[in-house]
Amino acid sequence: MALLATLVASQAHARRNGTAVEGCNGCHSGGATPGITIDHSPKNPAAGEAVTLQVQIQAANSGGIYLRTGTGRLSPIAGQGTRLIDERQLVHDAPKRASGGVVRFDAQWIAPGAPGGVVVEVWAVSANGDNGSRGDGASATSAAFAYGCEGVTYYLDRDGDGYGDSGVPRVDCVQPAEHAPRGGDCDDYRVDVHPDQVEVCNGLDDDCDGEIDEDLVVTTQYEDADGDGYGSLFGATVEAKCPPAGYAPSANDCNDKSPDVHPDAVETCNLYDDDCDGRVDEGVREVCGVGMCAREAIACTPGSCTPGEPSPEVCNGVDDDCDGETDEDPGLCAPGEGCPNGTCSGGNGGGTPGSAVSAVSAGVGSSGASGGGAPDEGGTNGGGCAVDPQGGSPWRLLALSPLALLALRRLRRAVTAR
Repeated sequence: MALLATLVASQAHARRNGTAVEGCNGCHSGGATPGITIDHSPKNPAAGEAVTLQVQIQAANSGGIYLRTGTGRLSPIAGQGTRLIDERQLVHDAPKRASGGVVRFDAQWIAPGAPGGVVVEVWAVSANGDNGSRGDGASATSAAFAYGCEGVTYYLDRDGDGYGDSGVPRVDCVQPAEHAPRGGDCDDYRVDVHPDQVEVCNGLDDDCDGEIDEDLVVTTQYEDADGDGYGSLFGATVEAKCPPAGYAPSANDCNDKSPDVHPDAVETCNLYDDDCDGRVDEGVREVCGVGMCAREAIACTPGSCTPGEPSPEVCNGVDDDCDGETDEDPGLCAPGEGCPNGTCSGGNGGGTPGSAVSAVSAGVGSSGASGGGAPDEGGTNGGGCAVDPQGGSPWRLLALSPLALLALRRLRRAVTAR
């Protein structure tokens, strides 16, 4: 048998002569709060079985009840002085006299046909018998049990942190929505407060152990002149477990005179380093143009971005002419060569005597045609003296020159021999 009875803090709609009022406290007050117990029989009901509910109220003279269930069907028992509001709500017709300081009401509840769990809520009043509402006491409680299964206790988990409110249990065959198998949450409206939570310096009992900010280590706290929660290395410091007013546990504020500037701020286009990462307006300025013409605006004014000028397309793995395509123009390499990876090469990519000659022609030869100069100096037409887009050095072309010349001489001898 799985049964739970708990004090219900909130009040539901009680009934008086068929009219809804807010609980019993709305009409009855001034007396002692009565104790309430709820029992049921059989203890382990099956699905679809009839269950007798027994409610006992500690009353000085007489008492009354309002009973509610969330599922199944209620049925009044003859001689109990109760009636139905609907199949899930039952109320007393008239106050019932106490016997030995106790008033007892019985009712029948029919379990649904499928296994599950039910919560029985009771709001009760202990009357003093003076035919008035003054001097009466009101209270409320609930009981939860399973039917058709052994039942497991779950707890209402309002904040979804995996720990429920121990004061609002429920017994069921499966875990209900918005419930957790663990209780003990001391603040079920804060997801960052529950048992096993790490205690931090915030004036709260984060781990629900009844203590606040316990076991914290004394560390350096830094002056926070702008009150944004981030201190500065250039201000005053104190040693404390928690930062006093005007101090923060970190010292990474790059502008402690502006509360809008700190490491967690959102970068905006304003010519300032808002997020203290050492960069100004990164990722937020206007960008225009494509390929090698892509540029970032020099200011935050809309329309202040000017794209770069396109240049003739060459085989280098980039979009030189800024048309959205890379190395797409014909004639970028010598006849029989392609530009598959930003570098002119033969069809099989392995290099041949012909491709070696082409390398000399495209590298050293075009260097001289563009105005000469050492390989580092380059020419004006972006020819053989340009820096290799794949990260290599133009000097390697000179290293290939003797091999290319040797291949050319052998080719000429073969032609002469024919």
